[in-house]
Amino acid sequence: MGYFTFTFLICLVVILPSFPCKGARPFWRRPTNKPKPTLLPPIDKDPEFYKKLREEIPPKNVTAKKVITNILRIRPGGKRQVTLEDVVIVMDGSGSIGACEFNNGKKAMKNLMGFEQPDVNAKYAMVTFSRTVRRDFNFLSQSDAVARISTVTFPSGSTNTQAGLAEALDLFNKEGRGFLSRKLVLLLTDGQSNVQKHKTLPNAQKLKDAGVEVFVIAVGGQHIRGIDEMANMATFPPKDFLLRVEKVGDFLEVVNLAIKTVAPGKYKILGDKYKSPCR
Repeated sequence: MGYFTFTFLICLVVILPSFPCKGARPFWRRPTNKPKPTLLPPIDKDPEFYKKLREEIPPKNVTAKKVITNILRIRPGGKRQVTLEDVVIVMDGSGSIGACEFNNGKKAMKNLMGFEQPDVNAKYAMVTFSRTVRRDFNFLSQSDAVARISTVTFPSGSTNTQAGLAEALDLFNKEGRGFLSRKLVLLLTDGQSNVQKHKTLPNAQKLKDAGVEVFVIAVGGQHIRGIDEMANMATFPPKDFLLRVEKVGDFLEVVNLAIKTVAPGKYKILGDKYKSPCR
């Protein structure tokens, strides 16, 4: 047996990570090379791109299809394409949202969490950010999370988005179920971050590097601020991961329309299907 053949066999059978087999990598280790993130153009390089994102708010039925296809991942036959899922809801609790619309946002997330299918093992956690960040609850079953979200209070304050994203990553790292589960962040916000803003996009990228799908629900009319930041926080491409609505209550309508489309029976029993008439 030649020297190189003998060395190759030794490298195959020895499983200690420290074994000095040049160029060998144990078979159970996943490659650490991450794909380079796809970057959107800076706003000053392509203002028309962001103008379109800012001004074109799709009809609710179009955004509902995005919820069905991209967030829920429902097949044409009505079954979801996932079996194990960890979701962190990251809610903007800044003063510009207001208590009434914050409540509409909770209803929307509650209805999404309540869309339960027996073959999907989903767990939910929630983070709220304003001047600081608050972990509302760790990963819970759907039924427990639905019960807990109703007790979450509106904090008011500034927009510390970066802290909300950092808290979400900490939840996945410490409480999540690892690479076996599909990982999602559902970030609902109405504008530009204004606390340690320089950390916002890097913290979003850390989530994406960890394999988390970041969906951003961008709330606001044609004069919404920070649409470039919102688009860059979302997983690429924004047409799939950035959802535009004018008001938080509109997102509640979008979620309800999605559920009504795929599960009319479940829509009929939703307890929080009506949005509050906020000013």
